[in-house]
Amino acid sequence: MPSLAGASHLALTVRDMEASADWYRRVLGLQELRRYGADEAGSPRILLLDRASFFVVGLCQYDGSSAGAFDHRRTGLDHFAFKVADEAELDRWIAHLDEQGVPHSPVRVLDLGRFVSFEDPDGIQFELWL
Repeated sequence: MPSLAGASHLALTVRDMEASADWYRRVLGLQELRRYGADEAGSPRILLLDRASFFVVGLCQYDGSSAGAFDHRRTGLDHFAFKVADEAELDRWIAHLDEQGVPHSPVRVLDLGRFVSFEDPDGIQFELWL
């Protein structure tokens, strides 16, 4: 069986690429890496980089795409989870989300660990796991 070496990037379709890029920079601290035009990548895209992990989030905006918000009940992505180092880091994230005015869940506890969930401007859910 071949193995995976980790995750490279996540590409998300959004309604307003510029507004979403601003949110991802402000809330997740991502930095713009590159922009692509529709002629280069099939749709306009903004690539945002997390410098600590080198993980890239790509934001795509297609002409004629649905104007509706994300719905996790449709086939496709349900949510995306990030891992945090420890309880103190989870607390720092919660404080940061509060400072940025980003609504989030309380800390939830499952047998897999503890986590907080929140959504981007399109309603795409993210989780921070400990």
